[in-house]
Amino acid sequence: MSEPAGDKTDLQHQIEKYFQAHVEAWRAFVTEFLGVTPDLPLVALAKFFVIRLNQPFDMPSYMKAQAEHIRRALDAELEKLPASDRQKLVAEWLRQNAQSHRDQIILDQARHIDDCAHAVEPFLRRLLADLLPPDR
Repeated sequence: MSEPAGDKTDLQHQIEKYFQAHVEAWRAFVTEFLGVTPDLPLVALAKFFVIRLNQPFDMPSYMKAQAEHIRRALDAELEKLPASDRQKLVAEWLRQNAQSHRDQIILDQARHIDDCAHAVEPFLRRLLADLLPPDR
């Protein structure tokens, strides 16, 4: 699967933008989760949040990567078909494979949090400043 960003700085910015865009959901998630498991590391909480929210970090990049994935998966078949049949073939691929493709992308995103955990953890902590105990 493709990476959501070209380097760790881009990845960090994507992650920060994602959590900022979903800050209220992030805060509610952490509040709920800390009530059940108060000692879970913040980076682990962030990965669980990404999986639960099930939204790509960057939707345009996700759609571009999905289109490329479809093109590669159906390349030989698409060349032989007229446009209307291509649309049907792509629609069928999406019906059968889109969710598993999205699931894989979301899991990859969760793994990417580890790639820049030291850089994003302070940002994530600031978004939760009034929710976390001082020693966390």
